[in-house]
Amino acid sequence: MSSLPVTPSSDALHRANGIDIHATIWVGAGPPLVLIHGISGTAASWWPLVDELATQFTPIALDLRGHGASGSPPHGYLYGDYCADLDALLDALDIERPLIVGHSLGGLVALWWARTHPDRAAALVIVDSPLRSGEDFMPAFDRWLALNAMTVDEAAAAYAAEFPGWSAELCRHRAAQMTTTARNVFTELRADSLANHGVDRIAEIAAINSPVLLVHGDPEAGSMVHPTDAAELDARLVNATSVRIPGASHGVHIEHRDEFLAVALPFLSMHASATSEAHVVTPEISDQASTG
Repeated sequence: MSSLPVTPSSDALHRANGIDIHATIWVGAGPPLVLIHGISGTAASWWPLVDELATQFTPIALDLRGHGASGSPPHGYLYGDYCADLDALLDALDIERPLIVGHSLGGLVALWWARTHPDRAAALVIVDSPLRSGEDFMPAFDRWLALNAMTVDEAAAAYAAEFPGWSAELCRHRAAQMTTTARNVFTELRADSLANHGVDRIAEIAAINSPVLLVHGDPEAGSMVHPTDAAELDARLVNATSVRIPGASHGVHIEHRDEFLAVALPFLSMHASATSEAHVVTPEISDQASTG
């Protein structure tokens, strides 16, 4: 692990599509790297990786709408809504060709954004994002809804029982994130997943020209990516590669941090030159407004 002291240089709100989107920018030594957390996560979800990422990049992590310090409208939690927020944030920070790392929901947002901007992403690292929709994911949504309705203490106890290897601090951190996420994040994405059961989402993102690295675990350990879907992504996307980390669960980037960084950092470094024209507008630590 790097000993580099990592300090946020900006912690600000950006106005996007009628709501505030919170973003943290860390001091870094390279081009901008946009980090998008999964469902019920926040920008703070990336803390275990930021020290290493900042040795080569300038990490920028946002709170998706309905999460963390970002706004929580009554409705508007589908992929198009998240993509519009990402678009507005990139414009506000003057990032033309981003490198993006997205976990789970964050990876799907990155893929959907790249699909509508097929030549704009410098490279994407997709971390255990489910490539299918439908009934298979209903148990996960129902579990999240149950956790979301709990108190922090109840949710922390549930995490401790499910993940005996987690520290008490981590269980409470995840419980705080889960119980403060807007409930309609889960209900709207659940309904969308069910409505799109059987839809070939790999075909939908096949127009992406940017390099894509999918890092996933094993379904038996809790990964949400089936090996056949990873193989199909490799075959159908021009510049896609998938890497399985044996024994890893859905949180592969945290639970297998060193193995994840060993594959993600070389990939990102290889494509960092594509961001040469991009730069980051770093505001003071305060509420900032952007158009969008």
